Amino acid sequence: MKKILLSLAFAAFGLTSGYAQTIMSQNFTGATAPAMPTGWTNATTTTSTATGTGWVTTTAATDLYFGTVPNTAPHTEYAVVNEYATPGNNPATMTSPSFSLVGAAAPYLSYDFIYFEAYLAGPPVQQEQAWVSLSTDGGTTWNVIDSETALASATWTTHYISLATYAGSANCKLRFGYKDNGGDIIGVAVGNINVFNAQANDIALTAVTPVAGAPNDYFTTTGGSATFAGTMLNETPNTITSFSASYQVGASAPVSQTFSGLSVAPFTTYNFTMTTPYAVTTLGNQAVKMWVTETGDPALTNDSMNTAVNGVAFMPTKRLMFEEATGSWCGYCVRGIVFMDSLWDIHSNQVSIVAVHDYNGYDPMAEENTATQHYDTYISSQIGGYPSIVIDRSVVDDPSGAIDDYNAMSGNFGYADMTMTATFSSTTGVTVSGTVKPALDMTGDYRVELVLTEDKVHGTTSGWSQHNYYAVDVNNQALSGAGFNFQDSTSGGVVTGDAPMYLYYKFVDRYTVPDVSTSPNGVAGSLPATMTAGTSYPFSFSAVTSTGTQAWNYNNMRATVMLIDNTPGSQTLGQVLNSINVTNPALGVANVAAGIDEVRVFPNPTKDLAHVQFVLKNAGKVSVNVFDMLGRAVFSTPSEDMTVGGQQVNFSTAEFASGNYSVSITTETGVVTQQLSVIK
Repeated sequence: MKKILLSLAFAAFGLTSGYAQTIMSQNFTGATAPAMPTGWTNATTTTSTATGTGWVTTTAATDLYFGTVPNTAPHTEYAVVNEYATPGNNPATMTSPSFSLVGAAAPYLSYDFIYFEAYLAGPPVQQEQAWVSLSTDGGTTWNVIDSETALASATWTTHYISLATYAGSANCKLRFGYKDNGGDIIGVAVGNINVFNAQANDIALTAVTPVAGAPNDYFTTTGGSATFAGTMLNETPNTITSFSASYQVGASAPVSQTFSGLSVAPFTTYNFTMTTPYAVTTLGNQAVKMWVTETGDPALTNDSMNTAVNGVAFMPTKRLMFEEATGSWCGYCVRGIVFMDSLWDIHSNQVSIVAVHDYNGYDPMAEENTATQHYDTYISSQIGGYPSIVIDRSVVDDPSGAIDDYNAMSGNFGYADMTMTATFSSTTGVTVSGTVKPALDMTGDYRVELVLTEDKVHGTTSGWSQHNYYAVDVNNQALSGAGFNFQDSTSGGVVTGDAPMYLYYKFVDRYTVPDVSTSPNGVAGSLPATMTAGTSYPFSFSAVTSTGTQAWNYNNMRATVMLIDNTPGSQTLGQVLNSINVTNPALGVANVAAGIDEVRVFPNPTKDLAHVQFVLKNAGKVSVNVFDMLGRAVFSTPSEDMTVGGQQVNFSTAEFASGNYSVSITTETGVVTQQLSVIK
């Protein structure tokens, strides 16, 4: 599963040429792109029909088809073979100037790379190749010293290679090679190259958590505590058996801990966690220094790193924002239909979801009005392909990772509590208002954005039929959910002779305020430039009515408001800090497999009494069960015969504790679940 970080959510720290006894270093900074740095050479062989340019330098993120190269220090400039843009590199080689290993007792090579290793169709199966060679005779003969292995994502990865076999050689050169083996595929990126002499007792601190300003770097001043952790890199030619780590918050006394009984091999890492947490009692940002210690360490400049912790007044309720890039033309986008439906069933009180349809000459939902057209264009620019999900406008993933993403990110800081009221009327349209109450002082350009969505969107003309590649997938991939078995070819969409697949689409984008083509980060001036922690600030949107090509069913609509950072230079610029949504009470959920439609649990939230309404498509035995967050049944009805049509079950919540509950309706063919909040 591949993830692309659109902006800082985690921190990766690469080493520069700060090694003791550096022999040769090249991070390509200062090279006049696309030319090689002074002394470096590029050579490539192309096929008769290709125009491969081999290795070039670049200062901008370069598309390698599967992902964009992160353009961050120390990789603000690097060398790349962009095989997708200029195919035919067979091979492409980049050669260094000469350097000497005379007097180097423990020489090493380190370099950072991004390489996906694509495979061509077979048989026989061919693949692209990337490797590193060393010459000890000035370039006459070459020895392969490393072959790259495939990466799972577009992140810089460091290799360390011992050059001890070549110690004492006076006329060495490095060569980085790439070969496409006859296919227009991906390529490779390389940067931060260092040849150095490793020294005893030299360790480095390469990463720390929490990272200053990261989504998990906020702690309440009433009971909140920060646990510090880090990564130690053994830069010695020997195995490390023990070291010490320390942290210091502001001017407070340092806290130290010794880690012993280890066996950390040369140029491998050890992840450690400090067992003594820091109690956060002060509001605002507090500087933190962390460092590692090894007796006799000859290079202290790489032993420490700075971070910070943030004390806040309270932890806001966080609702992750999922924007699904989809299209009825996209046969694999049924994957998004299934996983977004599951995500909503499980976490409807903790997420907001919008299905942003892409036109691509086919999907009418993307062309409903100019706002949906511009929303389609915006989301398309944020992703690498369809289907995709954009989470809080900071992380992109495949929809199949939605549940894992929720589990990983649900603890992110929400910045502010949000309230919201929405009315839905076929006469006056949709009106929305609410409040934002920050958990910390916020100064900058913070804005709100409104998205209206509709469920049960349906049509029977060209473009409304959902393509379904799972029905004809040669790998026979199973996909079932949202009331369908998409692996069953009779569910159609693309198989000759099958009936068109006219779905009832959920979460369909119907309108955005503002138009994202002119203001992608919310309504300018919708919130004050300075907001004080604990104070509620109102927002409101004028009524929005259906003015496009498709009439809206206001009974099936949902309004979602996002809190977005538009502050220039902010670490979270363009990200969704929090969200909230309100559904028209007339809209109930459906489950085709269970034979249930129009499920409503209300009032929600409730205090003393709750009602479950639903429409039963087929007569049969039905039971209703309510479970707490530990899976314990707190209310159950016996399985009893029910007739076709509307049903209602009432139950008391007077004895329920405050919290979230799952309400499950079980038929003879399936189960549908809704979430219920109880507030005392």
